Amino acid sequence: MTDHSNDERTVRCPVKGCDATPLARGINLHINRSSGDGHGPHGEVPDHISLDDLETVGEREVEMDYPEERDNEKHARLCPYCNQTFTGEQGLMIHLGQIAGRKNHPANPKDRHEPGDFPGVKVDAEGNVQQVAGPQRNPTDSREKGAVPMSRVFRLIANLIADGQTKTAGRVRRDLLGAEPDSRPLRNTIPHRELYEALLTQRQADNPEERVTASVEGDSITVSCRGESAHYTADEARDIAAGLEKRTDEDGEISDLIAFLRYGSDVLEGKQDRSRQMDFESWR
Repeated sequence: MTDHSNDERTVRCPVKGCDATPLARGINLHINRSSGDGHGPHGEVPDHISLDDLETVGEREVEMDYPEERDNEKHARLCPYCNQTFTGEQGLMIHLGQIAGRKNHPANPKDRHEPGDFPGVKVDAEGNVQQVAGPQRNPTDSREKGAVPMSRVFRLIANLIADGQTKTAGRVRRDLLGAEPDSRPLRNTIPHRELYEALLTQRQADNPEERVTASVEGDSITVSCRGESAHYTADEARDIAAGLEKRTDEDGEISDLIAFLRYGSDVLEGKQDRSRQMDFESWR
């Protein structure tokens, strides 16, 4: 074993009136172990508590013991709930534990999943899924007659992503896992409100003469509509997509724009490559 110490970020508990300042990676555990006074029932993180954008209050030195050698799996595993990849089964299960019950991830991952459920994938230098590992057959799979094991659903999602069919992967995730395409709440302060309102007006128009234009350029997504335009960061684009999605159910230009904003955000963050046309009109 080797001793090592890190200075880790501490955050303020988002529950009003709570003065706790746990480590950032321990905030979920803090709320789970607390009850009452706004923390909700023991063992749960209530829906009204947001763990995004937590206030940093300082740092704390944390000492850890690491083994000289680790027998951890090295290749990547895909999380089908958010399309992100993690190093090995252990890395993926840590991710599921940290985000349990939030952003469409299951609240009880260790009870619901075995590590082998998740497909191994090959990724490029930027983390984009390029290929899915060979099929894994688990003879102990227990399921009702006619039911499909979750591992096969996860593998289908991984194959779709590897083939660049991200929109289809999103539909499979929504229909078979019950996950919404994006559960992030719209920020209190809407970025570039004038453009956002122009997009809402565009959605309501029966036969709009103008069209929405958008493209991924450099480190932002440029969107124009009804004389308004803006350059969105990946986070801002996802916020706008979430807000528009709550106000439209039908297929059409705005629904396609929502998908484009999310795909473009993944491109900006290196989760998708730029091989596909990055102009909205051609992308549709």
